[in-house]
Amino acid sequence: MNLNTIVEVKHPILVEQIANLSFGRRDFLRMTLAGAAMASLPLGRALAQPAKLTLDEVNRMDLDAFVAAFGDVIEFTPAAAKAAFTKRPFATVTALHEALFDSLRLVPPAEQHAFFHRLSDIGENAVPLTAASTSEQSKASISSLDAAELARLHELNLAYRAKFDMSYTICVRRNTLQRIFDELERRLHNETDIELATAIQEQYFITRIRVGEQVSGAGAPKIYGEITTHVLNAMVGKPANGVIVELYDVGGDKARKAGEAMTNVDGRADVMKGSPVPIGRYELRFAIGDYFRKSGTPVAELFFDVVPMRLYISKPEESYHVRLITTPFNYSTHG
Repeated sequence: MNLNTIVEVKHPILVEQIANLSFGRRDFLRMTLAGAAMASLPLGRALAQPAKLTLDEVNRMDLDAFVAAFGDVIEFTPAAAKAAFTKRPFATVTALHEALFDSLRLVPPAEQHAFFHRLSDIGENAVPLTAASTSEQSKASISSLDAAELARLHELNLAYRAKFDMSYTICVRRNTLQRIFDELERRLHNETDIELATAIQEQYFITRIRVGEQVSGAGAPKIYGEITTHVLNAMVGKPANGVIVELYDVGGDKARKAGEAMTNVDGRADVMKGSPVPIGRYELRFAIGDYFRKSGTPVAELFFDVVPMRLYISKPEESYHVRLITTPFNYSTHG
C-alpha cells in the first residue's frame, strides 16, 4: 500500500517537511487551537492539563485543523496526519491512532529508517524536538541527569548511531531511567532489521500515549497504569489513616523519588496514577513509625520505623495494589 497515492503527494510521507521547522500556518493553527482550549478552562486546570478533544470533534475537523492537532504525533511529520485524515470518520480513538501510525508502519524500510535517522538523539538537542518530546523527556527526568550520566548517554548515543545510523528510540514514559540506559546497551547488540522493528514498536507506544492523552471517546487505548496501597492498623483492626507512602525508582546507583501519597480514612493511597508505570525496579516505603507516634503509641512499643518493599514493574498499563497489615512491632503484606 502506497500512502503517497492516498494523499496525492509526490514526496515520501516520512520525509515531507521533517526539516522544515519554520513558523508557518500549521504552527499558527496549532497555537490557535491550543489557546482556545486553554481559554475555556478555569486557570488552575488550564495550567495543569490542556482540555482533551472529543472523538466527535476530531471527526468534524477540516484538514487544516486536523493537521494542526495531529501533525506532530509522529515527530514533525504532518503528512502522516494528512494521510490519516482521508480515513475519517474514526469509530474509536484507537482507530485514529492506528490511522496515524500507518504512515510509519506501512512504508518501506528505507523510509522508516530515514525517519529515525532524522530524529534527535535522546537527551541531546542537536536537532529540535516537538513540544511533546520535550515534555516526555522532562517527565522521565532525562533533563535532570548529572554530568556523568549525560556523558555516558552521549557515549552510548554515538555508539548506537555508528552502528545503526539512526536515533535510539524508546518510549521514555514507559521506562525508568535505568532501563532506558540498560535497553540502549542491550539493543546495541541487535541486528539492523531487528533494531528497526524495535524502534517502530517503541514509536508505536509513544504515539499511542500522545493520542490517548489528546483525545477522549469510545475505544480509547489503555495508556495508564497505577500503584495503589491499602494499610490496616492491626492494633485496632481499622484502616490506618495518615500513613505516608513513598515510591522510589531504585534501578540505578541512586534512588529517585517517583511518587508519594498519604493514606485516607479508608487506609488507601494512590501512589502513582494518571500515567504509565515505567518498567523498572521500585521500593515502596511506608512510614509506619511516624504514623504510630502521631496516633499516641508509646515510643517503647515502637520497633519498625519505615517498612520497605521492593517491586519490579513489567507492564506499564497494569494496576498494582499492595496491602500492608501492621502493628508497631510486626507487619505482613500481600499484593
